[in-house]
Amino acid sequence: MAIPLPQSSTALARSVRTRIPMVCWPLAATLAVQCHVLFYGFLFDDFVHLYTVSNRPFWEAVSVPMGGHLIHSLMAIMWLLKSLFGLNPLVYLAFGLLVHLVNVWLLFGIISRLTGRPAMAAFGASLWGMSPLVAGTIGWISAHGHGYATAAVLWVLYDIVRCSQRPAGLGNALLVRHAVLLLVATTSFGTGLVATVVFPFLVWLWNPLPLQRFKLVAVYSAVALLAVTVYLITMQLQGDARDNLGDKVDIVSQGIANLPSIMRAFLDLFSVGSAVLLLGPLLVGGVSVVPAASVSVVAKLTTVVVVVPLLLWGCWVSTATERRRLIALLLLACAAYGVIALARSGGLLPFNAEASRYHYMAPALLAVVCSLLLCKLLDRFPAAVPGYGRTPYFVWLALVIVPFTLGPVSVVKEVQITRQNNQLQRSTLALEKALQNHSGTDDIYIRNRPFAVFAWGYTPQHFPGLAALFIISYPDNSFEGKRVIFLDDSEELVQSAQAQHGTRIAELLQYRPK
Repeated sequence: MAIPLPQSSTALARSVRTRIPMVCWPLAATLAVQCHVLFYGFLFDDFVHLYTVSNRPFWEAVSVPMGGHLIHSLMAIMWLLKSLFGLNPLVYLAFGLLVHLVNVWLLFGIISRLTGRPAMAAFGASLWGMSPLVAGTIGWISAHGHGYATAAVLWVLYDIVRCSQRPAGLGNALLVRHAVLLLVATTSFGTGLVATVVFPFLVWLWNPLPLQRFKLVAVYSAVALLAVTVYLITMQLQGDARDNLGDKVDIVSQGIANLPSIMRAFLDLFSVGSAVLLLGPLLVGGVSVVPAASVSVVAKLTTVVVVVPLLLWGCWVSTATERRRLIALLLLACAAYGVIALARSGGLLPFNAEASRYHYMAPALLAVVCSLLLCKLLDRFPAAVPGYGRTPYFVWLALVIVPFTLGPVSVVKEVQITRQNNQLQRSTLALEKALQNHSGTDDIYIRNRPFAVFAWGYTPQHFPGLAALFIISYPDNSFEGKRVIFLDDSEELVQSAQAQHGTRIAELLQYRPK
């Protein structure tokens, strides 16, 4: 796993000609496997986010955190997509899939530059791009922020890898770009924040030059401090009862007291993520050979028997520079899983490490580690795969593409998707019927009714039924020139809505007992 040296213009041109065709294969394989997510539709939290961007002014809508995450970037993109394309879920899901393809491309670039082997880069990028677990992020619009944060982190990491191969290192312009990208990651998903905090340690491990190392650590530390400050201030000023600073401090104190359960959650996440990365649809999904109840056991066994020994062996046989970079990548992956374990292990509901929405950024980084270790293994034992390169990769891809296509797991159970879509269809029809069959008065009065966006965690205040569905479906509080008013028999709900000054729901909802 030698570090590539600066290339001549001829060698560089040859390398580019090799990389461009090879990157098309993981992109095509990923698209073939993951295109099923385009048909999921809007689910659960999606309705709350759509209601927020439709009901509140722009700056207020994008500044509100949710569930302990800063989601400013996610909400800004959702506002833009809704402004341009309305309520077509295909557009939102296609955008999430496009971001995933960009991430596959970035991952290919990182592995290719680290190994100097486009075929190995194609393998590593395909392994992660096709993974059954990524569907939990790209198939759920509310989880797209995990993809945005990963894109920003991979972009920064790609620049670091690229610039570490030249004497000049990272320039000031790149550092400014990285600051912006890491702030985007921070405001997209929780893993983006912890990645930003870890980056000073990563660049210290990555850069062997003392002067450059000091400068880079100082810059990335300043960005990390800014990100944490933004997080704390936002939670204090904009967070609701679930997101305020006091709750965050309480979570941290509880986490320290509950360290054993956090460690168990982390180990479960790491074992599932690494095992599914290696075994793919054979472990989870439609072609799995492992019963669902045994997935966790098989994942832990795979981690203990295969993953950990391979990591230890790789660190042992690597050079000092290679070892530092392996540690840096593992640190970033473990941080991504660690923050999820910290936030979720103390919840009221049992923690499920197999939930696919938790596995996106960390497995991408583990795919880089896997590719580096595989290169090292094949260099030590070349007879294992004689002349490994394009041909073995194409053979592997041909063998696995069908199981991977049949194997991806959906973000939620199919019955849940069907139930949510059926509710949306029924409620939309009821709303349209009520608007068309009004009494002919100056105003249109409609009796409000519930719309359950989630089985737990949300109250009618977060999505006030049919009135909220009207807000996300129509540009203003009128229909065919007539004012629309929704009547609700919950005085508490109406008072909560009317207290939101400057919003559409404040004018739309009125109290009227049945």
